Amino acid sequence: AVFTDEKQQREENIREITDKLAEAFADNEEWLAVLGEAVYQYQKKTVRKMILKDHKRPDGRAINQIRPLAAEVDLIPRVHGSAMFTRGQTQICDVVTLAPLSEVQKIDGLDENVTTKRYMHQYNFPSYSVGETKPSRGPGRREIGHGALAERALLPVLPSVEEFPYAIRLVSEVLESNGSSSMGSVCASTLSLMDAGVPIKAPVAGVAMGLVKDGEYFTILTDIQGLEDALGDMDFKVAGTKKGITAIQMDLKVHGLTPEIIKEAFAKTHKARNYILDEIMLPCISEPRKELSKYAPKMYTLSINPDKIGDVIGKGGKVIQEIQADYDVKINIEEDGRVYISGIDADKCKGAVEIVKLIATDPEVGSFYNGVVTRIMNFGAFVEIAPGKEGLVHISRLDVKRTEKVEDVVNVGDSVIVKCIEIDDQGRINLSRRDAFLFQKPNSLDISLEEMLSTLNECV
Repeated sequence: AVFTDEKQQREENIREITDKLAEAFADNEEWLAVLGEAVYQYQKKTVRKMILKDHKRPDGRAINQIRPLAAEVDLIPRVHGSAMFTRGQTQICDVVTLAPLSEVQKIDGLDENVTTKRYMHQYNFPSYSVGETKPSRGPGRREIGHGALAERALLPVLPSVEEFPYAIRLVSEVLESNGSSSMGSVCASTLSLMDAGVPIKAPVAGVAMGLVKDGEYFTILTDIQGLEDALGDMDFKVAGTKKGITAIQMDLKVHGLTPEIIKEAFAKTHKARNYILDEIMLPCISEPRKELSKYAPKMYTLSINPDKIGDVIGKGGKVIQEIQADYDVKINIEEDGRVYISGIDADKCKGAVEIVKLIATDPEVGSFYNGVVTRIMNFGAFVEIAPGKEGLVHISRLDVKRTEKVEDVVNVGDSVIVKCIEIDDQGRINLSRRDAFLFQKPNSLDISLEEMLSTLNECV
């Protein structure tokens, strides 16, 4: 009855035997009361004898043989990264979401040194994955523990904030489970991270080893399934790269382990991890993608003088809010002057970067700026060259020819390229539109303001 590689078929076989026994002992209430436990104990004795003495596993595999494997990436096109990893009747779908650092999880715990969590790993184990039906509640000890194990396995290979300034969330959805779903989550998570373009240091794989021990005799099983976990003496989960181990978890049902058992278990997990990586995972995706998904936020970083942080934020946050609204980006500023700008559109992000640079950099005499006319006076026009930074273009410097009236040349809201010609002792900025015209080549009037501004500053 137990000798099959189909979990559902095995359960059905045991159920048929139990029903026949219940029918045979229908008149013996005392025996019927212990029938379920008796069948379980005889099943346990049968499986352990099969493994220990005959070196025969319930699904017909060799002692060190891994179940059939399969891997796939980019199966959910709209998310930032996705992967499917299948090992026998255990199947995990993993999804990666990337976000700005403002989306890190805030930790209110006992450790005062740990206040945020940049990398979050959730593990969902719905009842249908094991053929059951029950209401979906909040995460239990199993979900939290397995999610924490998979999270710990991948933390050592994640890039630093400086290398990859994103908050990272992984969700492992168990679609089907017949043992070792946490190690399947490690493999699926590695694949989805590489699919998302996260520059991990090395791919990580995980495998669970089992143990059947009787006195001095023991057998270590590679890649145990649910039945071998339930009826065996050990569930030894090891995750790591080709070079080393990143996470271990052990469930032990016997008193102590010998050095011989531990050495053999480690050796077998190393061999199994390399096989999974070389034969299944790396042929599926050999390295992290060079580009992020078009749906993932694009992140740009720059450093400014900490004294200029207040200028970028503005009174009551007015300046930074306007930049975020105008360019459809999110801006996070650290106390040391590091600025993180994120958004879906790369060009808008770059525009926001330039604006922040302008605000955080004092105007330089001789430099050209693309400004907006904010006020018009009889004696000239005031032009905002950066949020909060305004200068005067005197009427005599509005055009290459004589200007009788300011409104004849510019109006409020016009975009103009100006040159900074003076900053007086009081910090007032004097600008010239005329000097910008004189500096241009005759055929340069057909290009855009941005191209013109770039060309002018390159010349300077």
